[in-house]
Amino acid sequence: MSLIAKDVGDKAANLPVDVIRIQDLLNNNFRFTGLKAALAVDGTVGPLMIEAIKTFQQTHPGIKSKRPDGRVSPGGPTLKRLQQCRKDPDFRSTLPRGFDANTLARPNIDGFVALYVRQYPRPVLGASGTLALHDLVARIVADTDVTDLRWAAYMLATVKHECADTWEPIEEYGRGAGKDYATAVAVKIDAKRTVNNVYYGRGYVQLTWDHRYKAMDTALGLSGDASLYLHPENALVADTAYRIMSYGMRNGSFTGLGLPRFISGAKSSYFYARQIILSLDRAALIQGYAENIDFLLRFCKGVPVAR
Repeated sequence: MSLIAKDVGDKAANLPVDVIRIQDLLNNNFRFTGLKAALAVDGTVGPLMIEAIKTFQQTHPGIKSKRPDGRVSPGGPTLKRLQQCRKDPDFRSTLPRGFDANTLARPNIDGFVALYVRQYPRPVLGASGTLALHDLVARIVADTDVTDLRWAAYMLATVKHECADTWEPIEEYGRGAGKDYATAVAVKIDAKRTVNNVYYGRGYVQLTWDHRYKAMDTALGLSGDASLYLHPENALVADTAYRIMSYGMRNGSFTGLGLPRFISGAKSSYFYARQIILSLDRAALIQGYAENIDFLLRFCKGVPVAR
């Protein structure tokens, strides 16, 4: 797999994750870039960075191009030569201190959201989506039960997919039409009232089935007007939706498998972690989201990030 997903440099896609990686490599190739000082590692391509790429393409003995294009492509010769510096014992990463640590710490949330929007420009989030993403990241950071940055990354990747890039708790499209769990269930509200509830997917992680709604009431201590079983629409309230996701993904409430099974200590699998929610459906897609979000969270830990 290539270090970058798309071209970086002059007239290129310049996705922040890719740009940051190339900036770090350029900073470790002073002999061939002409740089007098390290580039700012900020995910933004400027004239100085493009010129450094061109100089590298002109002067590196493995390239010696007479027509440098100022771009680094996935799998291309420029990237291959740039990466050779990793074998040098003097290689020094210019990524933020603590980048490799899995502790969540407190990231610069505004900076993370700004970089995320550039990493995923489509669909356009707009003001409401941007605010919803910021709110969700803030909830995760404030959650004392989520201390592993990788858990946070996978939670966010899951919401990106399950909530169709809205970053808000939503109802399952089609409201479960044709699914067994979408059969109406008669629920007694009190001595005089009985309602027919349908327990299709709702929330950040699309909670389904009547017994799971009831189990979440017990796990989260919800009752009366706050009950999920009596009032399944409560799963669309952001605070409640977050509590469902956090508890459920950590404790295996949805499939019997929780985050510690796949992400703990040296063990980390964003692909197989999909089994926490729904078998391996779209596992590779969500893995890709998680890897990029993981990188941006690490980059934004405790450092100022230009918006």
